[in-house]
Amino acid sequence: MPKEFRCKDLGQQCNFSARAESEEEVVKKAAEHARSAHKMPESEETKRKIRAAIKSSR
Repeated sequence: MPKEFRCKDLGQQCNFSARAESEEEVVKKAAEHARSAHKMPESEETKRKIRAAIKSSR
């Protein structure tokens, strides 16, 4: 089942979402977005927050 991350789920006023078949691919896309759009470090802490917000998608 596909996985999805949305910035809004972490309290950001941002319409970005990342969807992929694997959690790791979603984390990769979301971490790059967090770094480029929100100036967040591409750290383990950021990736942990992203993983916690990932949901199964239809």
